[in-house]
Amino acid sequence: MDLLCSVNWIALLVLAITLLLFKVLNQLAMKINWTFVVLISMVMGAVIGLVFASDNNSYLVWVDLIGDIYINVITALVAPVILISIMSGFISLNSKEKMKSIGLTSVLWLLASSAAAIVLSYIFGAITGLGKGAEAVFADIASVSDSTISSYEELATSFDKVILKFFPTNVIGDLANDNVVAIIIIAIAVAVAYVGISTEEGEEKVVAFKNLVEALKNIIYRILAFVIDLTPFAVLCLVAGSASQIFEDKKSLVQLVLLVVMIYVVCLVHSYGFNAIIIKCVAKLSPLKFFKKILPAQITAFTTSSSVGSIPASIECQRKSVGIDEEISNFTTSLGTTIGMPGCTCVWPILLAIFYTNAMGIAWTVSDYVMLAVVCLILSLGSAGVPGIGVVSAMAVFKAVNLPIAAIVLLVPINNISDMIRTFDNVTAGNVTAAIVARKMGTLDDNIFNAEEKKGENA
Repeated sequence: MDLLCSVNWIALLVLAITLLLFKVLNQLAMKINWTFVVLISMVMGAVIGLVFASDNNSYLVWVDLIGDIYINVITALVAPVILISIMSGFISLNSKEKMKSIGLTSVLWLLASSAAAIVLSYIFGAITGLGKGAEAVFADIASVSDSTISSYEELATSFDKVILKFFPTNVIGDLANDNVVAIIIIAIAVAVAYVGISTEEGEEKVVAFKNLVEALKNIIYRILAFVIDLTPFAVLCLVAGSASQIFEDKKSLVQLVLLVVMIYVVCLVHSYGFNAIIIKCVAKLSPLKFFKKILPAQITAFTTSSSVGSIPASIECQRKSVGIDEEISNFTTSLGTTIGMPGCTCVWPILLAIFYTNAMGIAWTVSDYVMLAVVCLILSLGSAGVPGIGVVSAMAVFKAVNLPIAAIVLLVPINNISDMIRTFDNVTAGNVTAAIVARKMGTLDDNIFNAEEKKGENA
């Protein structure tokens, strides 16, 4: 009897409902566009999360488990997808000059996207007077303990250490830890060596390696396609877990809600405003059609809060729906999870800094704002696209411009809910940059982009 009483029956009920909804989604996937299936799953997840909201998500324990398993699986694909895909793409180019051109163009446009995010953050912060009247948010700033501040300071990474992490120290270790920049460098080094041997000694010397890489790529892409097909089911679970926590902190101040709203507004304007302009003017593509085609990747980013975890979904969308060739898609998308990251390295820390200075009545000069922008742009040269990086970014910026770390501690409660839209912006910028680079290189396939999607197929 005690055993029966100890069972979380509501959690089992929620699991049963979720499995029934999986069946519904599976049936819908056979009849309507896959993108709409994902959107429907988001609505289902939000309803379940709000209806079964509970302390510590106790009613959603099994649903959360399914979502976490999906994140683990798709994250496990990140290292092999980046390594094999970039090697395959650059080996097929068989040109060091093309490799250099793709790399420089990618970095340029990723940083341009970050610069635009900085400008938008300043504009919206100035127009709205963000943070004015919010001094109550920081009323307890003096009570934040030194030990807490020290633990947060340890999260921050100096710029020299960021640069150092760019270079691999242990191939196996970097692959195991999803050190994206190191994996990219390893892949490029192998590809450059291949091209050198192929050019100097003849391709027959290394053709066996090329065939092995192509075989591994085909296998990894088959696994990737299967995992991507599971996205609607995972999205339902991930959204349910997030939605249930939205109203958990009922003591949240109105000013914090306004700050979250502002972060969402700026990220969405950057994602769909700035990016729409450059997609139209530079990539010569229809913005509406482009955003529709990358929606699965955006939803993956929004629900997982992981730019790195969204790499497989982004590459799948770019190859099959946008028409971006493999070498650019694989390289630029992966690079965009470390360089750029406008949502986490620009929008978030700048709005937090503006919020704090306005709330505390601190009068900043033009040079202070210029310094803040420079620090954020430098920070965008190297950040890990994983959940929680926003706190680290904010810590690094606040330390650099001499703002108190304790302020970040008090703003941590809004990190998770804002992280979703920040990651959405990061991944959108990466996909847009890949399209621009493909257009600049003359390899974007307009026939694929203009092809209409069939019902039930992946977007």
